[in-house]
Formats: sequence, structure tokens, C-alpha cells
Amino acid sequence: MQSTIKRRPLGNTGLNVTEISWGAMNVRRLPDEQAAIQLANEVLDKGVNLIDTARGYESKDENGNVVMASEIILGKAISARTDLDEPIVIVTKGHAYTPEDFDRSLTESWERLQIREEGGKLFIGSTQIFLAYFLHGIMEDRWKTITTSGTLEHAAKRREEGRCHFLGFSSHYGDSVVIKEAIETGIFQLCELSYNVYNPSLGEEGDPDIIKLANEHGMGVVNMKAFNGGGTVAIFKQLEDITGITHGDMARFSLSNPYISCIDAGVRAIEELEVDIEASLLPVMTPDERSALREKAKKISPFLNVICRECLHCVEKFECPQGIDFPHILGMHGRYSVSKSLGLDITNYKSEYAKFAPDASACVACGNCNEWCEYHLNVPEMMATAAKDLG
Repeated sequence: MQSTIKRRPLGNTGLNVTEISWGAMNVRRLPDEQAAIQLANEVLDKGVNLIDTARGYESKDENGNVVMASEIILGKAISARTDLDEPIVIVTKGHAYTPEDFDRSLTESWERLQIREEGGKLFIGSTQIFLAYFLHGIMEDRWKTITTSGTLEHAAKRREEGRCHFLGFSSHYGDSVVIKEAIETGIFQLCELSYNVYNPSLGEEGDPDIIKLANEHGMGVVNMKAFNGGGTVAIFKQLEDITGITHGDMARFSLSNPYISCIDAGVRAIEELEVDIEASLLPVMTPDERSALREKAKKISPFLNVICRECLHCVEKFECPQGIDFPHILGMHGRYSVSKSLGLDITNYKSEYAKFAPDASACVACGNCNEWCEYHLNVPEMMATAAKDLG
């Protein structure tokens, strides 16, 4: 495909991917299916050849019916195209920590994405794809289940059978021990890891440098949260005035890490992707530039590393029994807390909070949500603080 986006090797897979990939998680936040399919087509028109999705990237109505699902949107968009002249890498993920769940999740992904096999190759419509299936959000307890249930061996067998081309996993800050173990199994060809200028703890500031370690094991590294992810993005325009760090700076910081294959841009509008592409075409940051940018980021890193990012991974598998929209409450409270700490305007937060019904005070602190938080936050404790600050 014709594209201005530069490419990098995807580990030892033999594939080259665009430095800017599309994280299609946020299509579930778009107003309707038509808008989502239009965005998918615009991304493809830009020449992006790696798209990241997941089984759980969906929104539901009040009756629990799926309204918007990322995999379904991609299946519809790609199957309708006849002009894509090179294979697309599709990364999808599932909370599949046992052999049975692995088969169930992978089968459902095939159905949603409209994948078909022909002549030993995989297609969506007339477009050939390379399918990567990831174990979603591995952490200590999930990794224990994976390694004791035979899931690794089972997944490797399914790959040999052609159900996917590559195996991978995603994980987040705070799980470096598990990530290191996963890398060293030799089972995985790819991984998706959090890394950005505000928190490079899985990179050069970690012990060990996990991203470098993955690269040394021949793995392709998809960089998620290059812009810190989810609801925290909403505050960066204000923070730019304090740190001088722009959206483009964040993209360049991640892309200047030579061990990263691509950065996953979770854009909701094509204009956002164009900003990322433009930044990727600038010269690679020098070590001195990276150090200077990191020093600026350290002014606010402590605030950003302890708030909810509204990534919505928790609600992919958990529904609050009290009906509380806790991710959006906590995301908004996080922006309130950062703004207050930095002396920024907080006048509208209480009125914004008043729109939630039920609000944070309805939390009964059951704690069942905590196991699904990819960042190990204590949700009930944070809900109590939000109720106190904003109620």
C-alpha cells in the first residue's frame, strides 16, 4: 500500500510493519457503527498495516447487548475492501488463560473478524492477513493459571495447526517479573507493553530493560500507552503548558527506542492519526533529547502513575453489581486530582461528577473489580476518595 509511514521489522517474524499501528480499542467509544467503519477505512487508506484489537473491546447497552465491538467493525470494514494490495497484521487478544478458554476465545475472534482459511493462508474478504493471538493482560495470578493449565503448550499446538500465525501477550507496569518469565519461555513471537515518556519503567529505567530483553529474544514489541492511554489523554493539553511536552514529542520518544516495532495509536479520529504520522517522520530523538524530555516528564509522572486511565479493561470481564460507572468516575477524579495538585482549573469537576447516577458513594467496597485492573489499583479505596472529594 502507498504510505508515507516508515516501517520496522516485527521482531523475527519476517514482516515489516508501519511504525504507527492502530489500536482499535476506542472504536467502542464512537457514536455509531458507521463512524467506526469510516475510521477503519481511513486508517487503512493511510497505509497502516498492523491493527490491534481484542475480544473484549466492545460496548453494551443497559440490557447487556453488544452495541459496538472492535473485532466486528474490523471484520466488516476489511471484508468490504478489494483494493488492499498487501497483507494486514491483525493482533487480537482474549482473557484466555486455560486451554478451553483459549479455543473458545480464538474461535469467537475468527467469527467476529470474518476470518477464513484458503490454501493454507488466512483472509478477511479478499485481503490476506497475518493473525496474532495474544493472552490479554498477563499478571501474577493469570500467569500462574496459564502455566499450570497447559495453556502455553495448547496455544503452541494451535499455532502449528494454522489457527494463528503468531502468539503473543500484553501486560502493563508492575508486572515485569511475569513478563520476563513469559519472554523466556520461547513460546511467544510478539508482545504488547506499556511505555511512554512519563513511565519508561518497562524500558530503559527498568531492571532489567524488559523491552530490550524481548527484542533480544527475537520478539516484536508493540508499544501501547505511548500517550499514557485512555482518559489521561484528556489532560495533556493542560500539562503541555507546564512541561512543554507535546503529543508529537510523546510519539517521537517512543519511536526513538530502537527495540520497539511500532506504537499503537488508539485514535478516535483520522486527524489524530495524522498528527502521529507527522511526528514519526521527524528525525529520531538523540539520547540528549530523550533525557531532556524525560526530565520534564518527571515533574508530573508521580501524579499520572497512580490514577485510573479509563482503559476499560476491567469492564471487559466485570460488571459492577451496584451499577456504578466506576472507570469513568475514577478517570474524571484522576484528572481532578492532577489538576488540583498542579494548580490548574478544577471548577467544572463537581458539576461533571453530579451527572453520575449512581455515584461513587454507592460503592459497597466488595473489591471484586480489583482483580481486573491491569494497573493494580485499589478501586474501592479510590472510589471512597472520589466520593469525599467530589460529593
